[in-house]
Amino acid sequence: MRDVFDPLADIDRALAEQAGWTWFDDYLLYTCGVVELLASGRVTQIPSAATRVRLDPGETCLADGGVQWFSWRGLGDSRGARGRTPLGSIAPLGTTSRRLRAEAAGPRWVAERPGTAMVSNHRIHLANPERSFSLHWSALESVDLTAADLVACRFPDHSRKLQQLQVRSAWAPLIFVTAALRHFPQHPLLRTGAWLPAGFEDKCHLAGKKCPKVRSL
Repeated sequence: MRDVFDPLADIDRALAEQAGWTWFDDYLLYTCGVVELLASGRVTQIPSAATRVRLDPGETCLADGGVQWFSWRGLGDSRGARGRTPLGSIAPLGTTSRRLRAEAAGPRWVAERPGTAMVSNHRIHLANPERSFSLHWSALESVDLTAADLVACRFPDHSRKLQQLQVRSAWAPLIFVTAALRHFPQHPLLRTGAWLPAGFEDKCHLAGKKCPKVRSL
């Protein structure tokens, strides 16, 4: 277990530097160790990571750390009543012009305030100074790893309206593969092993570290 969950415990730093090892590889190696146990049904063998989020019975925190997430929405969208003009009143001309320009621009990816994410075998919990919410893997309609550190997903909200979200984090591969193992076993990235960078196992070997065989799940 030490070899899986403390990936830098015995790493040869000189060899790692020659192999081009980066901090992101630390996260990938940990992810591979977790994925090996998830794929074989050995969740109880994964030490739960520290988190301030309350866990449900049978839930294991796999990772907890800082993230930036993006919502697909119009710039004119408001949360709550802030920014809305009461019925029957007249908004200032400048406010109306700005609102119309924002609406005309249409929806786009809007960066929300940076926050934290708790990743577990059941869900991802996102929180920033303005809001916090959980997305259970079972609630996702789709999930994809669109960049090495960026995972995208779609899900229906409480009114059944489809929402889109992107999460940028070093834990993006862990988020993707955890969700895919549970509910998207036929995902192309999971079936081909392309969620893991090409040559990562060789890089681990050159850095003096063993990588679990998780490319073909």
